[in-house]
Amino acid sequence: MQRVVINAIGMEKRTALLENEKLIECAVHRPTKSPLTGNIYKGKVQKVLPGMQAVFVDIGTSKNGFLHKDDLPAYQQLSGEEQKKVSISNLIKEGESILVQVVKEETGDKGVKLTALISFTGHLLVYFPFTPHIGISKKIKESQRTRLQDWGDSIMGDNEGLIIRTGCEEFPEVEMNQELENLRRQLDEVLKSFDAKKAPALLVQPYFFYPLLERWLNHDVEEIIVDDYETYHQVKEYAASFQNPFKVKLYNEKEPLFSKLGIETDIEKTLSPLVWLKNGSSLYFNVTEALTVIDVNTGKFTGKKDRSKTVVETNKIAAKEIMKQLRLRNIAGMIVIDFITMQSNEDKEQINKVLREALKNDPTTMILHGFTKMGLFEMTRKKERPPLLETLATKYDRHMMDGYILRPETFYYRMERILKEYTYEDDEAIWIEVPGHYSDWLKKNPDKLKFLENQHGISVIVSPSSFNREMTVRQAGKIDEIRSRMLKDSH
Repeated sequence: MQRVVINAIGMEKRTALLENEKLIECAVHRPTKSPLTGNIYKGKVQKVLPGMQAVFVDIGTSKNGFLHKDDLPAYQQLSGEEQKKVSISNLIKEGESILVQVVKEETGDKGVKLTALISFTGHLLVYFPFTPHIGISKKIKESQRTRLQDWGDSIMGDNEGLIIRTGCEEFPEVEMNQELENLRRQLDEVLKSFDAKKAPALLVQPYFFYPLLERWLNHDVEEIIVDDYETYHQVKEYAASFQNPFKVKLYNEKEPLFSKLGIETDIEKTLSPLVWLKNGSSLYFNVTEALTVIDVNTGKFTGKKDRSKTVVETNKIAAKEIMKQLRLRNIAGMIVIDFITMQSNEDKEQINKVLREALKNDPTTMILHGFTKMGLFEMTRKKERPPLLETLATKYDRHMMDGYILRPETFYYRMERILKEYTYEDDEAIWIEVPGHYSDWLKKNPDKLKFLENQHGISVIVSPSSFNREMTVRQAGKIDEIRSRMLKDSH
C-alpha cells in the first residue's frame, strides 16, 4: 500500500510518498527557493554564443538561463543535412523574445537549463506542441504498442508529439482524447499570455505538489492526505481528473501530520551518513560535489556459510538498500559503490541482477555502468532536484566526511511548526533552546523571529546552546516565569 502525504501548513511545503508506512521519497519546497523545473517563461535572449551553439536567456531570475541549439523548435524542424550546416546565429537573435521551459535547476554558478521544446504533462500523456515525435513507455507490453502508436499517428499534427505513459496500457481512448484536448487548451492559454506579457515574464508555475503527484500516482497509491484546507481542495480537483479518482483526506488533528506518521524521524535518518542493515552490516555515504561514494561494510555480520557466500549475501542486501536510499535521499549524478570484494564474475553478476531489478522501483532515470577493474561499481542517476542533505543541511567542516549541520532555514521552518502547536494555547511565551549558529542567524535577521511571533501571537525567547545540535522547547507559559527559570538555570 502506498499513500501520498502533503504537509502544506506553513511556509515550508513538504510532499512525501509512503509504502507500507515507510518513507520512500520526499521533496521539500521553500518560499526562498521554490523549484523552477517545469515553469514556463517568456524569456529575452541576452547573448548568442556561436562557439557553444547556445544562448543565454533572461527569464527574470538572478542568473540567465542556458538554452542550447538542440532545444530550439526551428532546429528540430530542419533535415539532418541542414542541421549539420546551420549555426545558432541563423536561428535566434539577441533581444528576441522566446517561449522557454526550465528542465534543470540552478547549480553552483550556473543558471537554469532551458528548452524551447516545451511540454505539458498529464497522468496519461506528455504533450510536445513543437516536437514531432511519438514515444511509448518502455513498461508497456509489446502487444499493446502498435495500436497506441497508430492512435498517436492519427491524432497528432505535423509538428506535434507525444509520450504515451504507462497508464495507457489498457488503451482508455476516451480519457486519452480528453486529456490531450486539455493539454492543447493549456498551450493556447500559454500562447495568449506570451502575446500579452512583456519579457521576462513567468507564464506557468505548477502547484508545488504537481510534479510529485505526476511522478507518484499509480494503481499502488490508495490515498492522499493533506493538512491544509486550500491545498486539500487543489489536490482534490487534480485527483478528480483521473478515471478512478484517488481518495483525498483532510488532516486536521493537533499533532503535526509528519510527526504523527513518523515521517519526521525518517527524514532525520537521511541526514546520517551511516545506514545499518538488518543483518548487522552497514553502508556509509560520502556525498561530495563531484560524486557520491558508498562503502559497504560487513560490520557485525559474519554469516554461517563460507566467506564468499557471506560476501555475496551481504552485497545483495546492501544493493537493495542502496537503491532505496538513493531515492529516499534523492542522491543524483555519478555514484561509486565499494562493495565487499568479490572474485568471481558470477558473484558480480548476481549483484548486477539485484540492482537491475531494483531499478524498476525508481521513476528517476538511472544507468548502471557495472564493475570497474578495481572492483568498484559505477552508476549514474539523473538529477531532478537537490538532494535532501543539500536542502536541509550545510557542510561546516570541509575536511570531515560527515561534517554537516542543519541550515538556519531548516531550524526556522521547524520553529514555525513548533509555534503552530501552541497557537490555540493560553501561553504568553515559549522558551526554545537552539544551536549557536541558528541563534546567531536570528540575531542578524530579527524580522524573521518577529514575523513568527506576530503570526502566532506568542513571544519567543531564544537561548543558544554551544553543545546541543538540536532545537528544544524548554518551557511555555508566562514570560516572568520563564525569565525566572532561565536565571536559576544560569547559576
